[in-house]
Amino acid sequence: MKTELSKNAKNAKKVTMTLENSNSKTYLEMLDGRSEELHFAQVAPTQFTVDDSEFSLKSGINVELGILNVDLVATSSVIWPGQTIRVRGGLQGQGAAMKAQATIPFNKKMADGVQGESWLYWVIETPEGELHNKQPIHMKGVLKGLPPKNATFYSDSVTPLFDRENNQAGTVYGCLQSN
Repeated sequence: MKTELSKNAKNAKKVTMTLENSNSKTYLEMLDGRSEELHFAQVAPTQFTVDDSEFSLKSGINVELGILNVDLVATSSVIWPGQTIRVRGGLQGQGAAMKAQATIPFNKKMADGVQGESWLYWVIETPEGELHNKQPIHMKGVLKGLPPKNATFYSDSVTPLFDRENNQAGTVYGCLQSN
């Protein structure tokens, strides 16, 4: 049974979905101590693919997702008053799709609320130049369907940011996304 299920999953086409709207916030802190909470609006719909899924009688279903793009914009009020800060991720950011997954326990439906996680790589365009993260921003949340509408994801770690010369320039933390 597992071999047949794996064979069918490998032959399945990827399904593309679109998330039309989301709001995000994050704390940006520069190495010189300047910091602010940035509130982002979505510039363009986020597209993602539903990739392979694995099924186990013990653990349920693990659905793999590829986040193709993230495009967010905020207006700085503290670090660069009145200036635009833009976040790009996925193919338009660091050039590769970002990953996410949903874990649906055995005998539970996604509509009941299941654990979701994503690993984000961003390019942050600031008035002082581009910043990027080398380790992913790990987001966690509960989803009740795909696309993940009415879901909130958060990060609970500090992620270093680097400039184009790969010198650490700051950090992001307290990331929150509501769909």
